[in-house]
Amino acid sequence: MTAREYVYCDYAAGSPARPEVLEVFHQYATQQYSNPGAHHPLAYVAKKHLWELHERMGKVIGADPREIIFTSGGTESDILALRGVMERATAPRNELVISAIEHHAVLLEAQRMETAGTKVHYVPVKPDGVIDLAALRKAVSERTALVSVMYANNETGVIQPVKEIGEIAHAGGAKFHCDAVQAFWKLPLQPKEFGADLMSLAGAKFGGPKGTGLLYNEMTNRISPVIVGGPQEWGYRAGTEDMSGMAALAKAMELADAERAKIWPRVEKIRDAMEERILAGLGDHVRINGKGAPRLPNISNISFLEIEGQALAIELGEQGFCVGLGSACAPGETDPSHVLAAMGLSWEDAIGCIRISFGPDIAEAQANRLADLCVANYKHLKGIG
Repeated sequence: MTAREYVYCDYAAGSPARPEVLEVFHQYATQQYSNPGAHHPLAYVAKKHLWELHERMGKVIGADPREIIFTSGGTESDILALRGVMERATAPRNELVISAIEHHAVLLEAQRMETAGTKVHYVPVKPDGVIDLAALRKAVSERTALVSVMYANNETGVIQPVKEIGEIAHAGGAKFHCDAVQAFWKLPLQPKEFGADLMSLAGAKFGGPKGTGLLYNEMTNRISPVIVGGPQEWGYRAGTEDMSGMAALAKAMELADAERAKIWPRVEKIRDAMEERILAGLGDHVRINGKGAPRLPNISNISFLEIEGQALAIELGEQGFCVGLGSACAPGETDPSHVLAAMGLSWEDAIGCIRISFGPDIAEAQANRLADLCVANYKHLKGIG
């Protein structure tokens, strides 16, 4: 099959770059190629464009241009936020608090810090995937330097109460970092409105090119750079600026922001109808993880009980549907997704998960077909019906 013959249902992992974005990328790569740090007429033009791109990205999320740090994506943004704050932290305020369901970019960086001697608190979530705010209040103290909790989970789509999280962090005198990589495009994100001191985005999740992202860093917040060298990105991220990538990211952000309210309500109805169709066909043999909590409109994490999700995903792939695995398992590994484990799922239930994440172009007929195939494939794999 060619790419056009597949129905792509893995937008939580990555989205196709939009034609308008690629056009801008090409324009900057071929016409605005000068290094902004040089000293000649074309470099001065590039420097002007560099400021304007920071302005455009800042406008979308309600930030000052100087609060935008261009990065290579969500992982770098997350690590810059955590390491940038914690390397400047001194006793007694030098502890880190994260949720138990963070993306591995945050989770593994926190574990690295823990190995190096930093005290890290892991806050549990409730069975619906929403952080336990009472536990968060207990974890945050006068020793906390940073609280890092994602806006919406990349596996389940469950939305976290970020405004309350920010208030708890600030009441304890700590900074609040929010990994909003999965939420942008689907939800309006204004970090100043919900109290984030730092916020991560990744272009690949909303029609921008892979390898682009940003970290919002509140103006008065001083952090340590991870990549050192030159003075680029206000001294927080050294290296010659990728003007093409920045221009493409700005364009993708503007397009995503403009169309949000129009496209996602329709997708949410299609997603919900697909889930109901699967439940009607399989009943107690399936579980929709996070269904009782606020969720992003396009993500569905489903446990197909007593089978392996990977086997189901392979069947669906052969039938023309690209879906993700709700579990972080890979061949040869035995541990279930840390997100699903934190929600209380057993190993058996977690291993049977797939993650379906629609894009804006999903059609009702396609989602219905996917639901029917899930039901039929499950019965075949389970040997029932």
